[in-house]
Amino acid sequence: MTRDNSSQIEFWNDRPGRSWARHSDAVDAMFAGLTEALLDASAPVADDSVLDLGCGAGGLAIPLAGRVPEGAVTAIDISEPMIAVARQRAAEAGVNIRFIVDDAAACPLEPESFDLLVSRLGAMFFGDPVLAFGSLRRALAPRGRIVLGVWREPRENAWAMVPVSAARAFLEIPPRPSPEEPGPFAFADPERVCGILENAGFAAPSCAPLDLDMPVGEDIERAVEFLVEVGPLASPYAAAGEADRRRAWEAVAGALEKNRRDGSIRLGGGCWIVTAGVV
Repeated sequence: MTRDNSSQIEFWNDRPGRSWARHSDAVDAMFAGLTEALLDASAPVADDSVLDLGCGAGGLAIPLAGRVPEGAVTAIDISEPMIAVARQRAAEAGVNIRFIVDDAAACPLEPESFDLLVSRLGAMFFGDPVLAFGSLRRALAPRGRIVLGVWREPRENAWAMVPVSAARAFLEIPPRPSPEEPGPFAFADPERVCGILENAGFAAPSCAPLDLDMPVGEDIERAVEFLVEVGPLASPYAAAGEADRRRAWEAVAGALEKNRRDGSIRLGGGCWIVTAGVV
């Protein structure tokens, strides 16, 4: 039995989930390099049946659907606000995707029904990842494969650390979750990730580093708005008083000004591309 995941379900269906949904275009622009890396690493073939884990607003599921014209894409997420946007975007793109609003750790997926499981930053939030990925493995067909994009250490992710460091004097930044707790950096340790997948029954897991140069806005105003509503600053910023929010905004703006290049504000990111197979 998996650990209770109610806190994650509540979180992604409350203000944070609505913010990610509202900023879905900016999120996809920021993660474009990761999306391409996942498509390349997963190498879907035309008739693959694909499961997109933690699909968010469809930024990976939609291009995946274009790669499997004779197959099918199923996309699952616990966030109703993001799935609502994903459905609309898929309809506008003219692709047929089956969307499921559910906790992938508990959803009764048909055994051996998928050839490929992919995830763009949606795999790090399970209360009991071994049990969750054990269940997901059973949904993969023999010789199936899994490809995950996950964040490396916070210090390797300027998109998170630059705004947090700038605003720390004005906001109550909560303690960072431990490596064993669900959260964006829960899979930062490649040995832990590979151990989780091995214990869940996957074969030959490996982690390859991917460095990203990510646009977070075309100008300072848009970039600050994005970063105080999406990411680690979102909850502390929302909880602060008006004066502290103003000071935090100005501090983040000053920090971002140093990262303007190529016509936009850009911050670095570090991911692992995690791959494994099913025997």
